[in-house]
Amino acid sequence: MTTTSPFSARWTRLAAGVATAAAVILGAAEAAPATAAPTASTAGSATTATASVSATYTPAQAKAKLRAAGITWRSSKNCEDKNRNGCTSFQGIRRTTVDGVIALRRASRCPIVITGAAEIPPHKTTGTYTHGKGYKVDIALNPCVNRHVPRHARKIGSATWAAGSVEYLRESNHWDITYKGSGSGSTAPAARTWPTLRSGARGHAVTTAQQLLRIGADGRYGPATVRAVRTFQRKHHLTADGVLGPATWQRLAPTLRSGSRGDAVKALQTQLRRHGARIATDGGYGNATAGAVRAFQRKHRLTADGIAGPATWQRLLAAN
Repeated sequence: MTTTSPFSARWTRLAAGVATAAAVILGAAEAAPATAAPTASTAGSATTATASVSATYTPAQAKAKLRAAGITWRSSKNCEDKNRNGCTSFQGIRRTTVDGVIALRRASRCPIVITGAAEIPPHKTTGTYTHGKGYKVDIALNPCVNRHVPRHARKIGSATWAAGSVEYLRESNHWDITYKGSGSGSTAPAARTWPTLRSGARGHAVTTAQQLLRIGADGRYGPATVRAVRTFQRKHHLTADGVLGPATWQRLAPTLRSGSRGDAVKALQTQLRRHGARIATDGGYGNATAGAVRAFQRKHRLTADGIAGPATWQRLLAAN
């Protein structure tokens, strides 16, 4: 018979106590045997919990990110109760919604004031993409946003525009914005961006910029191009540094569609020809140009609507 010394017994009890304490601290899941497989119900619960954490921000997290981006919010009754009319609540707001509003702020450089978020009344409660489920925000109307949205999204209704998975509905005193997907307003990879050009740059993107600026297009970013960029920047209340970055591109490259005419269409046609399109550079956005745009969009995994908006311009300027 094997005997156990008093010291060994005390040590065993102490070790068991430490293990129990660790299980309490780390959670019951950590205390379970490593070989135990989760049941269907517990696996589903874990998946749901993980998805919930990854899909939404806490109110504190949402407000911190919005505040850091220079976005403010208000409510008519100065409250944050999700279930009370007149409040503005971030309880249960989706990460993509918050990140989408921040992207709008950065792209437009417009003041953004949120007047409605994830609260339930007085908003619609049925359906998938609702305020209460965290997919929508309301932002106050202002001249800057009122110009930016129609310019950078396609019109799909009398007062509705869309850009990728984002929909913008203009109501009497606010924009109702729905973020159905990534929140980026585009189906293209997130890494795509506008090129930054400055004095000394050369290439096809410089040629496009010069065509859009209506100056001699020689593909060289010289003093004349710097002056033209500064003039454009001052006109549009941008930092007049002569550097053509994302904020300047967003105002310089217009959204073009069937029926558009002018130098911007010629710049678009020049880029499309560079990518193999057999079209004329006549400055008229006809069926041939629309077809070339759709072909380019399909090739680069963009929404193939035949409209040359920001996502299409970015890809044209970035693609080799």
